[in-house]
Amino acid sequence: MNWLKLSAASALVLAVTPGVYAQVMVDMSKFTCEQLLRGTGNSIDAAVWISGYYNGLHKNTVLDLNGFKNNAEAVVAQCAANPDKTVMRTIDTMLAAGRKK
Repeated sequence: MNWLKLSAASALVLAVTPGVYAQVMVDMSKFTCEQLLRGTGNSIDAAVWISGYYNGLHKNTVLDLNGFKNNAEAVVAQCAANPDKTVMRTIDTMLAAGRKK
């Protein structure tokens, strides 16, 4: 399930809520899938943060650019199925499911 290490960043590159764009500070632990799916152009900053967060947790120093799109699609699909969950909880759930296989 290594491909999920960058899923959060990949998904956020695709979309971040309009409210985030206008804000200077965002609590990413409260950022919902619904907000992710609405999207804006300020997604790169959020993607950099969340990618760093999850890669730091996993002590991963490798960036797989080829897997970026697939990772984003997986997170977005899970978010579409569970719009009330936070993005971070969604990714944590996906990572945990991958470890059980």
